[in-house]
Amino acid sequence: MEVSINLTDKEINNKKHTKEESLQTHTKKKRPFLTILFIFLVLIIGSGLYFGYKGYMTGKGIGLNLSPSDLIGKQKEPELKKDSTGVYTNILIVGIDTRTKLKTLNTDVIIVASYNHKTKDVVMISIPRDFCTKVNPSKTSYGKINSAYSIYEAKEKGSGLEGLKGIVEEITGMEIQYYAMINFNGFVELVDAVEGLYINVENSFTDYNYPAERGYGTQTISFKAGPQLMNGDTALKYARSRQSQQNGEGSDYARAKRQHKVIDAFIKKILSTETLLNPSKLMSLLSSVQDNIKISEFTIDDIQAGVNILKSLSSENSTSSTYSFVLDPTLGNYSLIGPQTSCGEYNIGPKEGLGRYTKIKEYINLALNYPALYSENPSIYSYDTGLGYQNTKTKTDELKTKFKYLNIRFQGTKFNDKEGVYIYSNTTDKFSKSVDILASYLKITNKVKPEYLTTATGGDISILFGKEIIQDNAVEIQQGE
Repeated sequence: MEVSINLTDKEINNKKHTKEESLQTHTKKKRPFLTILFIFLVLIIGSGLYFGYKGYMTGKGIGLNLSPSDLIGKQKEPELKKDSTGVYTNILIVGIDTRTKLKTLNTDVIIVASYNHKTKDVVMISIPRDFCTKVNPSKTSYGKINSAYSIYEAKEKGSGLEGLKGIVEEITGMEIQYYAMINFNGFVELVDAVEGLYINVENSFTDYNYPAERGYGTQTISFKAGPQLMNGDTALKYARSRQSQQNGEGSDYARAKRQHKVIDAFIKKILSTETLLNPSKLMSLLSSVQDNIKISEFTIDDIQAGVNILKSLSSENSTSSTYSFVLDPTLGNYSLIGPQTSCGEYNIGPKEGLGRYTKIKEYINLALNYPALYSENPSIYSYDTGLGYQNTKTKTDELKTKFKYLNIRFQGTKFNDKEGVYIYSNTTDKFSKSVDILASYLKITNKVKPEYLTTATGGDISILFGKEIIQDNAVEIQQGE
């Protein structure tokens, strides 16, 4: 299928941008959105648009590192850059607040999107803007992470994203291969260019203190629970709101989770055939991206690799999933992050001490390896039903060591004479993925509550450790042999 770009050379020349062009214009505002890397790849090339001079100039304007030889087909299948494990591609996505009244460069949203090349899953990790960390390399004091970009930019224009990238890598332990920053206008235009997003609003809420246009005063916004189609402005308000007093939606943490929902909806819309194969939509997206983002440098190989991944994700046979985590006080069953007054009132930081991220990194590594389990975050209760008290306790302790930060408890002896090991969810299908992961690790085949158990067991997931079943493998030995 051929796709053409209807842009004049004059239009392209008038839109020249370098990859580190400032977003400090008064009318440009915020917002991230996942796989921005993948998005602008598709935007530039579409279904086969490889591209010619006009495409070359447009791509160069947003950070494409392209040489004439790159336009010649290559035999080797291109790949995205990966971290040192060879498994993950990590993308830092930043939403920037440049409201006219405030004239700041605070990063309102910080998300690391990690793509697992083996499982094809995407894991999103948000760092709240009030997370307390070292934001100024020339000082020993700490500040809110949302000020880091502005501080680096004040020291050296164009260094903000690299500086923020280093801080995020230090906190999470993740090596970041790409980054992208988008403002308010860019987000609204991106959503409108794909004709809106279908989002299932989990909780109804009203925010009476949502910032008015250009940052002057406030306005009231409301959302009702249920699936709905949102245009760019509505989706932005849904993703930004943090002042509601209803249904737990009035915090940065609730807002971060809503942002993940919007990102997921955006990915699904981008992956839809109507978007991928519609030239006018692709060019609308390209225009939005060109005008409103900063990105790390990428090559034509990155473009083709991104398109290949998009195609695989949009396949009917795709089994990929998206998982979301927020570095808030609930993380790791409230064991990792807590209030931190060193950066001012209502801020948070690692419980092990400012600048200490060993446990946070450990948790993130586990979440990347077992995203379904840590996303479902079940309480897991084990019982001795015949294996013996001490043996069951030992098994439980081993499980707690393997899967740290989950709520795993040994509940003592329930029976003394039952055989076999069982694992099951006490809530129908809600923790099915966790049951499968734990059953695989423990080599348990029985994943249904046994008939002999007539009383209830605790936890979201129960594990019954019974006697080992000994198979009779005796073989009759014929006489004379």
